[in-house]
Amino acid sequence: MCEHPARQQLLQRLALRLAALLLLGVASCRGSEFLEGDFIPAARRGQFHGQRTHWHDILGSHCPKFGVKRLVAVPLPQPVGHKVADEYKVQFSFDGDRHLTPWLSIIGKHAPSPPYVEVELVRTGNTIKSVSALVYALDQEDQRAHAPLVREFLNATHWPKHLLVHYRWRTQHEEDEEGGLLVLFSAGALVALLLGLNVARTYQDKLRAFLADVAGEQPGSGFGGAPTEKVE
Repeated sequence: MCEHPARQQLLQRLALRLAALLLLGVASCRGSEFLEGDFIPAARRGQFHGQRTHWHDILGSHCPKFGVKRLVAVPLPQPVGHKVADEYKVQFSFDGDRHLTPWLSIIGKHAPSPPYVEVELVRTGNTIKSVSALVYALDQEDQRAHAPLVREFLNATHWPKHLLVHYRWRTQHEEDEEGGLLVLFSAGALVALLLGLNVARTYQDKLRAFLADVAGEQPGSGFGGAPTEKVE
């Protein structure tokens, strides 16, 4: 007789945990909120000779600004153990590691020479939705405009090198976020429905008896019984 309340409590705990996980997932995806022109926290790390460096914070002057298109030259100090023939890749993170770029080859036979990185940040309202990045070869006009940095970068023994990074922004409409909230609310409604069905199934005998008592004939109530005569 005691197993039904215990099972009900277990289902309630599971439902609460599921709802908490869904809310945490939405919160983590939403990320930080920024104002126009705010610096976006960023970090970088390198990969070469089968090993990876630790994450290093990027100075504010080299970070993206929210909603602002800009070109920066990110300094890359010489990694310990790096050899001239090693291929070198870099990875960036933004908004407290919520958004990572793929590994980008900037030195080696598979890298454009001289390289620059195009980073596209997608915004929804005041938050960053996603980040992507690609490496391209710097065209002749830009090579002339940044000649000292290009010469230093192409010099295999010169460190630190400065990697040109172009930040650009794309706006995604709010409707996409509303679709995510709709999925969340639908999941919550499904959990509530399943709990309701389980409760009804668990206590169906008691509910049936209760309804029978309410709808059944009760002497003197005037509902469902024989009509009574008025006494004068």
